[in-house]
Formats: sequence, structure tokens, C-alpha cells
Amino acid sequence: MVIKMKRSLFHAFVLLLISAILLLTGCSVLDEIFNKTTSGESKVPSTLAKERQTEIMECFINKDGETLKSFFSEYVLENVPDLDTQIETALNFLDGEIVSYDEPFPVAMGSSERKFYGGVTENIITDKDTEYQILFHGWLTNDEKPKEVGVYCITVIIMTEAEKLPDDTTISAGNTDRVYIGEPQ
Repeated sequence: MVIKMKRSLFHAFVLLLISAILLLTGCSVLDEIFNKTTSGESKVPSTLAKERQTEIMECFINKDGETLKSFFSEYVLENVPDLDTQIETALNFLDGEIVSYDEPFPVAMGSSERKFYGGVTENIITDKDTEYQILFHGWLTNDEKPKEVGVYCITVIIMTEAEKLPDDTTISAGNTDRVYIGEPQ
């Protein structure tokens, strides 16, 4: 009887300890457990989004269209016939060399079957003192449509021009303050 009671107390203690650890660390531990990369390494979805946004910024800094293209989903690669032209236009949309920018801000949300991810880098300043913003949207996972996993849109916005637009201006292909690569949603 005493042995059973000691086991029960031990199990209760272990369960309480695990609960306390999960409570103190938040969801990040669970995210790391349930979001493995293909190499088996654990990465939180928002970390993957930040890494992708950082890689996108490197492509704009180095004018690397081929690497930028490799980030797009199989669906975009197959269904956007002028993707190479869009990439070239976006890379040339910046009026000079990037001299500074803020740290990328990532976002990731959704279920393990269909998880959206994206990121934005603000206060991108060129040597001509023009301010830009670069953002991306994509699917980190999409069990229903696996060909859509990857980036589906990158947007480059001239913030200097965007500030001059009326507040009720909607994002559209007609705006001259931005360019899109892929499929704007």
C-alpha cells in the first residue's frame, strides 16, 4: 500500500513538473516538438518565416533573381508565366543600393495541415534616401494543396510614395507605388 502511494505521488509530481515546464515556456516548446524541418531539426514556424524574409532581403541586396525564384511554390512556378520578368522588375524597382533596414518581422499561423507564413522588412533605405518595405506571403504547410507550399507573393512598396496616397486607397495592380512577384491575394 505504501509503495502504491509513493508511485502515485511520484507520477503526480512528474505530471506537475511537466505541466509547470510547459506553462513557463509557453507554446514554443510544443511548436518545436510538432514542427520539424525536413532535416529533422526543430524550428518554430515564426523562425522559419523570419529566415525566409532574411533570405529574401539578401536576394534584393545581391540582385539574386535565381535564388529569389527558388523560394516560390511549385504552383506559382507553373502558373505565373512572366515570373522571371516580375522578379527582374522588382529587383530593379529599388532606386539604388540598400544601405539600411529594420530587422524582419515574421508571422505564422494556422494548423499543422495548413499553416500560413509571411514576413515584412520595413524602413529599407537606399543610397538615394528612398524608403521601401518588402513583404512576402506563403504556405509553410498545405496538406490539401501541396503544390502551393512555398512563397506565393512578394510585394515591394515605395513608402515615400505610399505616404502620399489617400488613406482609402486600396492595393491594386494600378498603384505605381508597389510591384508584385507571384500572385497577389
